[in-house]
Amino acid sequence: MAIKIGVIGAGSVGFTRRLVRDILTVPELQDTVFGFTDISERNLSMIAQLVERDIAGNNLPAKVLRSVERRPALEDADYVLNLSRIGGLEAFALDIDIPLKYGVDINVGDTRGPAGIFRALRTIPVMLEICTDIEKYCPDAVFLNYTNPMAMLCRAMQGKFPKLTISGLCHSVQ
Repeated sequence: MAIKIGVIGAGSVGFTRRLVRDILTVPELQDTVFGFTDISERNLSMIAQLVERDIAGNNLPAKVLRSVERRPALEDADYVLNLSRIGGLEAFALDIDIPLKYGVDINVGDTRGPAGIFRALRTIPVMLEICTDIEKYCPDAVFLNYTNPMAMLCRAMQGKFPKLTISGLCHSVQ
């Protein structure tokens, strides 16, 4: 019986493709329906084509649905993966550059310190919108967040949406 995984921020070419490949190595998940969504139609199309090529090349029954709207990706999803980077690389650069201007040198700017706080303030409102959509379209789904700053985002979402199952993961660790 196929499951559906909604993937928000699926336009992350390397990350999405690697994560989908890992999921499809599990025999019980090889017929998964992936609902990809991203605000970049270009990136979404590119990653969907790459994943579809991987699926066909391995003769798997998995399917990819894609939309720039969240609803089709989330409707009836069993799991929701969030891979989004709110503000893109431009905002990430500012997260590093602004503290540096004031003498705060940050080697990793997406999990802690001033840069992590900047990113959290920019990202939390979007995460709460995503949770509102999950509550509406797939309230029983398990929401796995891969976006940093992990602890700040998960705390905000869990505090506002206590009935949703929300957990933070780092794909690099697995």
